[in-house]
Order: sequence, then C-alpha cells, then structure tokens
Amino acid sequence: MKSKQYATCKICSQEMKPGQGCRASTIRCDGKVYGRIKAGDELDFDPDMDEGGICHDCFVGFGQYHHFSCDSEICPICHKQLIGCDCDSEYGEAE
Repeated sequence: MKSKQYATCKICSQEMKPGQGCRASTIRCDGKVYGRIKAGDELDFDPDMDEGGICHDCFVGFGQYHHFSCDSEICPICHKQLIGCDCDSEYGEAE
C-alpha cells in the first residue's frame, strides 16, 4: 500500500502532514520583524478552531504556524489574508 504524499513547505522544508506546523516564527517587512499569527489565535482566519482542530488548507494543528502560501494565514502587519495583502514581507528563517 502506498503512503500518502504531502506537499513540502517552502519555508521549513517539512511535509505538510496533519498537525505538523511550520518552524518559521517571524515575518520581516521594512526592516522590522513581526511574530507570525498561530492557527486558532484570536487574530487567525479561524479564531474558533478547537484545540484538536487542524487548518483546512495546510493541515497545521491548533497553536502552530501556518505553512507557506496557506490561504488561512493572516498577515501580522495589516491583518488581512497574507497571500493577498500588499505588505512587502518575507518569512524569517525556520528554527
């Protein structure tokens, strides 16, 4: 039986398996560093996520960082959807 294959995050190089969050915790913009918003946080796309829940797009668990290009990640600068906002930001290094 073939095991399921998952996409690989371009930031942390991990497979986006359910419950496995991204290891990059910051975003940089205009020389400033901002902490990323975690899945289930009050500012997250899904602030009502239960502790056992996972993101519908990148499969991270509650309290973890979304993976690169997740449509649920919110920009910590403008608080809009990160993949569509106008902030000239880039992810920090994966830890």
